[in-house]
Amino acid sequence: MSSNNKDAAPIIEKLRQFYDEFAESSLDKLGDIYTEDVTFIDPIHQTNGLDDLKAYFKHTMAGVSQCHFAFDEQRGDNEVQFLTWQMRLIHPKLAKGREIVVPGVSELHIRDNKIRKQQDYYDLGAMLYEHIALLGFVIDKVKQRLVLKD
Repeated sequence: MSSNNKDAAPIIEKLRQFYDEFAESSLDKLGDIYTEDVTFIDPIHQTNGLDDLKAYFKHTMAGVSQCHFAFDEQRGDNEVQFLTWQMRLIHPKLAKGREIVVPGVSELHIRDNKIRKQQDYYDLGAMLYEHIALLGFVIDKVKQRLVLKD
């Protein structure tokens, strides 16, 4: 255990509160959660540094009507934590504006009671591709063929 991390619980609670109602208006709070040199990786992009993370989140939130993360399990120690979650997203251009639910896992590396690295794992197809009209149709047909191939 690092002497810089006495207890991961306070930073995990800040993270949970931030993502409870993930919105562009909350981006100024990122410095309370992440280190200046944070690395953030997800299936779409990798950012390096707090300013880059803010810009990425601002871009990804454009047009989103609602985004909420419901956290489930938490495992780890004071240096590395794993959180399971469900992202509930509403975007008018995806799934005809209906809510999309995507399960995922975050791997968090903590330093000085802030997150220095976050890597998110989730199915990008379930979040995005399957809900775009033409792509969704094609993906659905491929899935049907795979099931029928037993």
